[in-house]
Amino acid sequence: MRILVVQNSRTAPIGLVGDALTDNGATLVTIAANEGEAIPDKDGYDGLVVLGGPQDAWDDEKGPHFGRVMESIRDFTEADRPVMGICLGAQLAARAYGAKVYRHTIPELGIHRVSLTDGAQDDPLLGGFGSELNLAQWHYDTFEFPEGAVPLAYSEACDRQAFRFGRATYAFQFHPEATGDILRGWASRIREEARQSNAEMLHGLEDSIVTHLPVAEQFTRAMTRRWLDLAR
Repeated sequence: MRILVVQNSRTAPIGLVGDALTDNGATLVTIAANEGEAIPDKDGYDGLVVLGGPQDAWDDEKGPHFGRVMESIRDFTEADRPVMGICLGAQLAARAYGAKVYRHTIPELGIHRVSLTDGAQDDPLLGGFGSELNLAQWHYDTFEFPEGAVPLAYSEACDRQAFRFGRATYAFQFHPEATGDILRGWASRIREEARQSNAEMLHGLEDSIVTHLPVAEQFTRAMTRRWLDLAR
């Protein structure tokens, strides 16, 4: 199994999702699209993962590769090969199918409760995980659901946390891939992002990492294994 991974920033690697994919026999081919590496055609790949990044999904000036990313999402979807869009990747998946992406009124940073919808209970990826999960979040923007998408999750701060489009295209606003070190790195860059006014949201982050990430990792590994099964 060969999985194409589109990376939008070196600060947002594939993390736990990548570990789960390789542990289940997949080979990852990572393209640094934001650095000008060309995104290849879908041929020869069994699935597509589009990662997060600090860019705004609606800002093509800072993301000149976004058009090609969205084209790839549509190509894999139309070929019935699974797609996983994470944070920025989820927003680009929404935009790829005509939905609006925009600045949210409330940022979500740290680890927050995510509630699964009724539609998630029998979903191939999210079914069986109960009604709530505590998952990593790191976003300032949000999106509308594309027409025909199945809503899968929401949180107190953001109604649109996950959706499925078609059989196997998934968009996650939360960060299933995030390790403790990835989250700590994002927290250290708050000032660099000129968003230090939101730093207070990160009080207790270390305790949340210790308390919630072990269970979140179990979710990520199981969910990713199911996602890979969709490509078999």
